[in-house]
Order: sequence, then structure tokens, then C-alpha cells
Amino acid sequence: MSMPASLQSRYRMIREIGQGSFGVVYLVEDLQTSEQRALKVLLPWAAADEKLRHRLRREARLASSLTGKHVVRTYEVGETPDPNVYLVMEYLEGRDLTEVLDAENKLTPTRVESIARQMLVALSDAHRMGIVHRDLKPQNVFLCPTPDGGEVVKVFDFGIAKVTGAGALTETAKLTISGGVMGTPAYMSPEQCRGEMLTPSSDLYSLGILLYELLTGNVPFDHDNPVQILLMHHSKPAPPLPPEIAWTHLGKAIMHALEKNADDRFASADEFLAVLNGQPVPPRAPQKAPPEAKKTPQAAPKGNPEPVLTKSATEVDPYANMVPPSSAWKIWVLLLVVLVLGSAGAAAVYFLK
Repeated sequence: MSMPASLQSRYRMIREIGQGSFGVVYLVEDLQTSEQRALKVLLPWAAADEKLRHRLRREARLASSLTGKHVVRTYEVGETPDPNVYLVMEYLEGRDLTEVLDAENKLTPTRVESIARQMLVALSDAHRMGIVHRDLKPQNVFLCPTPDGGEVVKVFDFGIAKVTGAGALTETAKLTISGGVMGTPAYMSPEQCRGEMLTPSSDLYSLGILLYELLTGNVPFDHDNPVQILLMHHSKPAPPLPPEIAWTHLGKAIMHALEKNADDRFASADEFLAVLNGQPVPPRAPQKAPPEAKKTPQAAPKGNPEPVLTKSATEVDPYANMVPPSSAWKIWVLLLVVLVLGSAGAAAVYFLK
């Protein structure tokens, strides 16, 4: 596929970086500045879909609002006469965390903590602007080597951030959009699995999963069936970290981030960073007592009414007023959604993963 003709007077295509389900990313040279950039456009069939064009415009607005050191910079957003939507972004040289894990299996605690700190800076900036990423995973974290032998972490792909009701669109076997549920099952928070409204705490749960994987080489919840993974997030505790890691500041922070109840986790990226710096783990949220039932006084009977037979507490049907947990049904409803996604392909670097 060639680059749109209307962009060729400004950008010279060097090569195609990758192609995903919806779009393609090119390495280009900006003819005005001679700098290399990544240029992202929709595939022709996707460009004909107004919903997809709207989604890419939205991603562009979100991405361009984030300008910190640890997010991928967006330099230009526009539309071509075709019509198509394009983004011109910072070109990264390095590897994403999926490639790193494939090559190294697991990373040292020191390196993982460095990655965590840089990701938390990116999330803190986004959360302060009201942006929840919703799809943190190794493919969306890039490590760029520095001349001194270090590495700069870049978080990217805010394409599904804060999206609700964007239409029944699906991309890969890992991404769910229909019904308000979006994300990658292995890294989704329990409330995300249930399709509930998300807060920064959800991103911090996903970060906890990712850091757990970097330390151990495995995600804490894994199964061939994505629905089983969703159920594990909902009810199964994360396996403990190795003893040599579990009692470190990093280990304690990760396990606190993996609490099932969002109120029991870190409320902010800054709280997560504070524990990495040696502060104690925040206490769990206090349990709320159920509201007391209001008692309605009864008028005294007149005359000599017939005796009223009542059941004792032990005779009352214990199941009469039982209501199943409000969130459990949502997990099972996702079965139909996830099964539909089984045949989709993987997305390219930078593109709508």
C-alpha cells in the first residue's frame, strides 16, 4: 500500500513499519525538517468508515494533549481529501516490552522498578488530565536505549482511552469494544472485566499485572479461554511473588495494585510511587456497614383478632431475598463477545492494538 498522494509533498516514505487490522504506519522523512517521523493512516476500507475515522481523530486529540517525556509525542493531525485521517508521531528506535520478554523471559527487579517509575510518571500526567489508558500491556510500552546505556520508557496507544459506546468494532482476539468493555483480558482490571466505569485505579491494576509479568516471566492469570481469564481477575487472588521479591518495596507495591476491590488499591500513580520510595502500603478501605432496615410501627389490634402465626428466624426461608452479585452476570455475558474475536489478527506497532 502506498502513502496517500496528498501527503507526499510534505513527507517522503522510507518504508512501511507495520500494518494492523485498521491501519498502516510508515517511517517517513519530514521534508521541511529532515527529521524521521512515524506516519499513521487508516487502510482504505477503514477510511471509508466514519466511525473509524472518528475514532482515529479522537485518538489523535488524546495523544496530542499528552506531551510528557514518557509518552509518544504527536506532532501533526490532519485529514486528506480521500477522506482519510493521519497522525504524524515521534519515531521510536528500540523494542517494545513484548520483544524484550521474548528475548529475556524476565527482567531484574532493579530494571523492573526503573520501568515502573517511568510508566507511573506517564500515567500520572494522563490521569491528571482525566485520561485513563484502559489498555496497558507490554505491546504498548517501548524501551528506547540511551547513549549512557540506560533506557527511556515510552507509553503509547491511547486509542481506546476513556472510550464508551464507540460502536461494535473489534480488532484482535485480545481487544473487546462492544458493550462498553475494552482492553486485553490478561491485563484487565476486575471492574474493566465487568464493563464498569473506570478510574485511574484500573490502570494501576493493569500496571501491576505487567510488572508481575516482567519479574516472573508470566502473567498471574492465564488460560487458553479468555473468559476464564476474566473470571480469574474477578475472583482469584494473584499467586504470591517469589519470596526474594515479595517483601521488597516493589513486591509490596505490585501486590497492593492487584487488589480485587478498586477502593483497596492505589488511588493514584503518586501513591504507587510513594510505596516504591519506601512509604507504607496504604490501608484497605473500611468496609461499609449495610444500611439498617427502617421499622414501621404497627397500630395495636382492636378487639380480639385472630392470632397471627409468624415464622421464627430459623424458619424463614434464607434464600427468599437473596440476590446474585450484581456484577457476576456481566462476566458471563462477555463470553459471546470474546468468542467472536477469535479470528482477528494482531495489530502493528503504534496502531490500535
